[in-house]
Amino acid sequence: MHGDLNSGRVASALTAICPSKTPGFAWSVTDASGRRLAWGCQGSAVVDPIRQPVGEDTLFDLASLTKPLVTAALALQAADRGELDLEAPVAGTGFTPLQLLRHEAGFPAWRPLYAFARDREGARRWLLLGCPREEPGCRTEYTCLGYILLGFLLEEFLHAPLSGLFAERLAAPLGLKPEDACFSPSESLRARVAATERGPLHEDGLARQYGSEPPSFREPAGWGEVNDGNARMLGGAAGNAGLFGNLHAVEGLAAAFRPGSALLSERALRLAWDATPGFRTAGWKAAGTPGWAAGACLPRGAVGHEGFTGTGVWMEPGRGRTFILLANRVHPVHPEDDFGPARAHFLAAARELS
Repeated sequence: MHGDLNSGRVASALTAICPSKTPGFAWSVTDASGRRLAWGCQGSAVVDPIRQPVGEDTLFDLASLTKPLVTAALALQAADRGELDLEAPVAGTGFTPLQLLRHEAGFPAWRPLYAFARDREGARRWLLLGCPREEPGCRTEYTCLGYILLGFLLEEFLHAPLSGLFAERLAAPLGLKPEDACFSPSESLRARVAATERGPLHEDGLARQYGSEPPSFREPAGWGEVNDGNARMLGGAAGNAGLFGNLHAVEGLAAAFRPGSALLSERALRLAWDATPGFRTAGWKAAGTPGWAAGACLPRGAVGHEGFTGTGVWMEPGRGRTFILLANRVHPVHPEDDFGPARAHFLAAARELS
């Protein structure tokens, strides 16, 4: 176990979840500027095919944290620069980029794109024209599909692939290198990557309902490739998933949503924190609203987001603190249980730190 002297209480609390709930994890608490107040790591980044410990520099598959930390950040930044009108309907549809950001565009929660399309262009076309959806603005439903489409739109409007946009517009200004955060980690970085599922994949059962199966991993399975099948089908970088990052990177990307941000204007920050009229902001989920899985630990006005692989970022409002938990709970096999109580356990302990 590694960490600073202020981390003992959290480390003791998290001992209960490792390895029973996750092979390994890294965590930190930062102030609003992103300055680290406490941190720690414990357990194994990989247990199969070899055993490797979690370190401060371990790259985790951040899963759906890609949505706020990449896709929402890029969309809000593009709006700041006049490159994207968040409130103008997407051509040929009745929804806006802002509704996509807030999960209010009418898309269903999930479908396997690979069951309806063979390539990126086919996936984009199906999302625009073939995907069943409700009337925009009727209700809020958390959806991966809307964010995948938003990723496509950003690539179209900003004339670059999502991975390149992340590297140029977000990572570089924050001083982040590929070894801190990237899509599709290179072979040279794989030894630092926390592994995910080796199979059977949790997504298999979901995809079979649509007569399909997820795209295969390269060997060795589930180590260094994005766990999400839709993102894997799209080459490893999608608006819903695909980003890998270490503690340092997630701290910096989360701090970009704080007052004084180096990346976002005050208007963009209001959109990222304001959950009116639904319970989703432009990128985040409001504390205490339906689907909030982190317990009643954060004050009114807080926001957060979780990722399928065991990741999570939660932020107190204003100049409050940020709580980060990165885990590889789906390695080597998805445990088929709810990780929400473990996240709540972490938050409860972390908020007690002075």
